Amino acid sequence: MSAQLEKQSSSQASFLHNVRRVFRTVPPIPSDLDLTGKTALVTGSNVGLGLECSRHFLKLRASRLILAVRSLKKGETAAQGLRAEFPDSQIDVWELDMLSFRSVQAFAARCNKELDRLHVAVLNAGFGTAKFERAEEGRRREVTLQVNYLATALLAVLLIPKMKPTVASPDPARLTIVASDAGLGAKIKDPGEGGILDSLDKPDGYFGFAQYAYSKLLIVMFIAKLAESIDPTDVIINCTNPAATKGTAFLSNVDGGLMKSLLSFWLNTMGRSAVDAARIYVHSSLVLGKESHGSFTEWDIRPWPVMMYGEDGRRFVDKLWKETLEELSFAGIAGVLETVKH
Repeated sequence: MSAQLEKQSSSQASFLHNVRRVFRTVPPIPSDLDLTGKTALVTGSNVGLGLECSRHFLKLRASRLILAVRSLKKGETAAQGLRAEFPDSQIDVWELDMLSFRSVQAFAARCNKELDRLHVAVLNAGFGTAKFERAEEGRRREVTLQVNYLATALLAVLLIPKMKPTVASPDPARLTIVASDAGLGAKIKDPGEGGILDSLDKPDGYFGFAQYAYSKLLIVMFIAKLAESIDPTDVIINCTNPAATKGTAFLSNVDGGLMKSLLSFWLNTMGRSAVDAARIYVHSSLVLGKESHGSFTEWDIRPWPVMMYGEDGRRFVDKLWKETLEELSFAGIAGVLETVKH
């Protein structure tokens, strides 16, 4: 990450800067993009941004699209509309519950078994809640932390082996994880001898919007570190940010009547349409090249979150990486990384 981007990190994390970016026109999808013969995957794809991203991929002639959804019934409803619109593409609906590590592992195993190769994956599924709740699996972490960070990190790693180039398909695959500008200025206190994940897993003082921002900060940190182990000629990995978008479920994690009302007004009057915001997903996953590997992107490469810079930031990222590998050790994640690292 260049020194120039580091200098811009504080200003680009500001609220006013991100407001201004919403009013910038999202670039059109280049006319020469073509997904013929390729398989694409989008999580959380039965509604909103995930559905619109899926539609963009089908317009680019993806031969096969996998809608990864929590509810098969809702997924099939979405798929029926897409199949009518794009009859030449194979559109599958596969179950994926990001609250469940078992579901994530089963989904990745199905990809490994049933796909020749996965060419493009956009991990869009996310979660937020104003109330502190615990997942039912693993160490029963708080649900926002579980879905937006731990399960997403696990799925990202487990998909990589199936994304590596083959003789028949030698170009690099693309793995894009949806982050958020909410995490750009978020700061997590280093707990010292304690665990970072443990420090974010306490009901006392829980605030839904802050937890959402922390979870999105953590996933950018993890992806930046993951990219160090993966050759971008095999898989280009980056994070993307759709910014304020009309009609999203973002407000479900906002506490308090006044704040929720203000954010609702902002999103629904000033936010981008889901169609435009999903073009950012496409731009990050198909247009940006190896230069975006490990980066935080919108339709261009942006600075990492402020907290990732400097010696303290690097130490925090390294500590988080080690904690996460240990937390996900039940899935053999270290062994998977060993087989795919360059």
